[in-house]
Amino acid sequence: MNQTGRTEVYSLAPRSDVQRKEKLVSLEAASTRQSQPDYVRRASYKSWLLTAVGMLGVRLDKPGQRYWRSLIWLAMVAVYYLTDLLWIRSADTPSAALRHLALWYVATVWVVFYGGIILTLGTPLKRRLTTRFGEEKAYRVYEVVIGLVFLNQGFSQGVLLLAYPGTLSVPLPLWVTSVIGVLLFVVGYIFKLWAAHRVGMDTYYCRDMFLDRRIDHPDPTGLVTSGPYRYFKNPMYGIGYAQGYGCALLSRSLEGLLVALLFHASIYVFYNVAERPFMQRVYKQDEQPTG
Repeated sequence: MNQTGRTEVYSLAPRSDVQRKEKLVSLEAASTRQSQPDYVRRASYKSWLLTAVGMLGVRLDKPGQRYWRSLIWLAMVAVYYLTDLLWIRSADTPSAALRHLALWYVATVWVVFYGGIILTLGTPLKRRLTTRFGEEKAYRVYEVVIGLVFLNQGFSQGVLLLAYPGTLSVPLPLWVTSVIGVLLFVVGYIFKLWAAHRVGMDTYYCRDMFLDRRIDHPDPTGLVTSGPYRYFKNPMYGIGYAQGYGCALLSRSLEGLLVALLFHASIYVFYNVAERPFMQRVYKQDEQPTG
């Protein structure tokens, strides 16, 4: 029997008013999905792409600020890859100078990123900045700086893995650690992207904390409970950091694992010192943060 025949027979069967309403709602939802214009679906794909790019340190979702943000970001990327091509990968084996550079690079990024966000977002410094320069100007500068730090956090871990490959001794075949590494990276990235897309880029860049007040949000409470937050209280800080461990396992780098652990622990220090008190004060909720 064809699909129409099954529907007709089913419609003649006795059922309650509740069942009829549920059937109508499901049919309307299916019809809405099928009739959704292409431009709406394209907008959805674009939002995911903008989220992925935003996680790399440059926000392209704000009209009027895309070009100069992109130029600054591309200049930083060019410096990194030129250095990588002309010096880091030119040697057959990692030199002592490269290892020293990698350690200093990681240490600098760690201090600037985690120390910087605690100092900026967890102290009255943000109020002084917004009072002196105005909210929008101060936040724009902060947003660009923190985006570049996001970018350099990944770069620093990459340089460290190139400087210290194969230093991890584990009683497992190479293919096993490689599979585990790929799984950790993919799962961590998917959950971090999913969480960032759900909370939005303003929350990802801690706009509410910088301005020290609530910002516009789909949920009036300011707390996200859907998407990955339905299953984990804080997927971005928790499972989202699995990427670092995955890359370290792929390189079999003991130093890479230790740095991944250091960065992971540091984000929870930031949460307990700055973010959680802000959430309890502003959103009046003793819950994990939305980002």
